[in-house]
Amino acid sequence: MKEIIETLRNADNEATRVPYWLILDPSQNMQCDIHLMAGGITGPFFCREDAENFLSITRYNFSGRARVYCMSGHNSKKYVAALDEINRGLK
Repeated sequence: MKEIIETLRNADNEATRVPYWLILDPSQNMQCDIHLMAGGITGPFFCREDAENFLSITRYNFSGRARVYCMSGHNSKKYVAALDEINRGLK
């Protein structure tokens, strides 16, 4: 847990108060199949660097179109509360 807190403290929030990062790998199959969609998502990661490193060392598992995206956890009240608590500890 300490490692996650330290990572979140040092992460660039990329313009959102509650960031997390995913690796998204769009399927070439254009069907709206929930299993294909879920299979194209890896994460969450607590900083871009961790996601980029994971993608780099496991690139063989992903297509050339896989990218790291910063997402906002704004709609998750528990995640917002956790990050607020972490940020209070910084002051």
